[in-house]
Amino acid sequence: MDNDITLSLILCSRNDSYMGNSRWRLETSINLSLLHAKEANFLYNLEIIVSDWGSKKPLSDVLKLIPEAEDRVKFVHIPYELASKKQKDSKFPEVIALNAAARRASGQYIGRIDNDTIVGAKFFENFSRLLEDENSLWFDPADSFMFIERRSIPYRFSSQSYSLEYVYNYLKTYGSKLKIETARTWGFPFWWSPVGIMLFNREIWHNSRGYDEKLIYWGWMEGDMALRLGQKHLLIDFKDSVGNYLYHLEHYPSMTEYKDRNGPATPRKKNTPKIYGLNYQVNEEDWGVNKNNINLTNYISHNQGKMFINVSSLPILFIIRMRFSFFMCKTIRTIDIIKLRSPYVIQSIINSLKINIGKIKKIIKS
Repeated sequence: MDNDITLSLILCSRNDSYMGNSRWRLETSINLSLLHAKEANFLYNLEIIVSDWGSKKPLSDVLKLIPEAEDRVKFVHIPYELASKKQKDSKFPEVIALNAAARRASGQYIGRIDNDTIVGAKFFENFSRLLEDENSLWFDPADSFMFIERRSIPYRFSSQSYSLEYVYNYLKTYGSKLKIETARTWGFPFWWSPVGIMLFNREIWHNSRGYDEKLIYWGWMEGDMALRLGQKHLLIDFKDSVGNYLYHLEHYPSMTEYKDRNGPATPRKKNTPKIYGLNYQVNEEDWGVNKNNINLTNYISHNQGKMFINVSSLPILFIIRMRFSFFMCKTIRTIDIIKLRSPYVIQSIINSLKINIGKIKKIIKS
């Protein structure tokens, strides 16, 4: 174990074209997270572990990462034959892939992010400051399940596969204005939301044996983890301590598509939520594909880094274009919301009319 590593970010992916520009999203997320960590003076306290699930050509051979990745990014490659056996009839068993990364992480804390989530500099700054002043907190971070919801970078932007400096400046300019994806809108707790980051101490990962590896289909994996860990640890809405600085590169064209993401467009099985009778510890002792001879490999740089321009020196044309793009994204998102809510609104109006007509009939009869 590397005693200098404070935080291990774990994610899982595959060398394919899932929902379009998946490799660009992965490269952008890793590169900008590294760049933000460097800005926050957190780079050498960080490692990023990519669980490469069943790629025939490993991601480590094809990704183009900035030079800072060379000492910070590591890969655990699960061979295609083994991955096919482990996943059974699942398209992508995130729980096993992420457990494989967590099992090999060195950090004091392990944080799970999606493979298209950018971690902001403010997160690293605030997290580092929080750990330096733990006595001021009302909870013990080492004994807590900490969860933060993510902000959404609209599909109209992320689908364009912009250059790294363009995304960097977009977040500098508009990051704080991006919408937070939260399940609270529908009355669910914060940990039911799409994950920005879910993190807790490495000992908790190992004592609980990670994600339940029976949940090889889509969804509910974080919900199951929250309920299981909530038996012994506090469930912390961590944005109250460090803010919402996690940015997801959206890959659904609209909220309507997002709502139907388990429909015909992306056919897949769903995990069945189970609320009661959960065990704190799941899986066998070899959780995280531990019996197999699979080791971490360090990233070796394949390209030279790029220069990044400061947002304050951007041409006025960039600002105008981004403001117009942001305005259009908000407008189209509003239209999406209207589409989603219109059936309920119409039904509510019809119900109200029926009630009023019934009252009028009753008055006439009397």
